[in-house]
Amino acid sequence: MSESKGPNVFLRAIARLFSQGWHRLAKERVELPDGPLILVGNHICGLDPILIQATVNRPLSFLMAREYYQSMWYIRWGFDMVGAIPVSPGGANRQALQKAIEVVEQGNVLCIFPEGAANPPIPLHKILPGAAMISRETGAPIIPFRISGVWPFDHIHMWRPFYRRSRARIVVGNPLLMGDQKEGKEGILADTQVIRHAIRDLSRFDVSPDL
Repeated sequence: MSESKGPNVFLRAIARLFSQGWHRLAKERVELPDGPLILVGNHICGLDPILIQATVNRPLSFLMAREYYQSMWYIRWGFDMVGAIPVSPGGANRQALQKAIEVVEQGNVLCIFPEGAANPPIPLHKILPGAAMISRETGAPIIPFRISGVWPFDHIHMWRPFYRRSRARIVVGNPLLMGDQKEGKEGILADTQVIRHAIRDLSRFDVSPDL
């Protein structure tokens, strides 16, 4: 296996201190199994990657919108350091998809927010098929998770969810058992619906960010 992709031990410790201290995330960490994995969850705000990284015991590599990767040039070095993979609007392009597949094939954990944007008008109304495509290509299990208890991104004040205190909660579900009866595009679409429903089913654990 190659060197793990994602934040190093120091950066993960900082993420935990910030998430647990300011956003009151639970201190219990989720022990992920070894080997290639794909984590897939809902997307509320820019704080989400920090929270999920603070929740699990392994470093995560993320897909992120290319527009933010390019416009936030002042912290692009940080995105590169933690193994972020920029994707074009509307979903992963071919180059980004191939890079994501390589990350997973090397035995790492890839985290995807398949809604394509933070705080969409109708949460999880539809999701992009990238996770299903990568899972079929690599054979990696998919693990759903659900974020709640944080203030949503309002598409104007990007940094507000970071400094406004919340009651962050992340619930991690069981690995998904994908059906293999359908092939090609039809199979990918079917798998994508399984992923969407798995994330939505975790909504029964949602909490409010209100103090």
